[in-house]
Amino acid sequence: MKAKTAIAIVEWTSLPLLLLAGLLVISGYGLTSEAARNASLGILTFSRSQAIHLSRLVKLGFVSLLLLHTYAGTEVLAKKVEKSHGRLAALMGYFVLAFLIYVAWIAVNGEFGG
Repeated sequence: MKAKTAIAIVEWTSLPLLLLAGLLVISGYGLTSEAARNASLGILTFSRSQAIHLSRLVKLGFVSLLLLHTYAGTEVLAKKVEKSHGRLAALMGYFVLAFLIYVAWIAVNGEFGG
């Protein structure tokens, strides 16, 4: 992947990833904390928190963005390291790719069974 493309992917996935992460954290607190529900001024109910937190679309969207963002970010980092430590950059790239494939496999199996 070209460095310019990787940087663009990191930039474009940052805000949606932040919003989905925040949504998952807030809805998680809405499930476990009466204080969080009260602090939301009634916007965050238990049932609404449950619907958000268990939404397949939200979870898979978050995981997809996380995988894409992490892979592109690793490519950017690898390009910087590559000039002085080529083998380290390659090893880092392969390790991160293997880990992301594993995370994707767990996420898909967790959502769809199998």
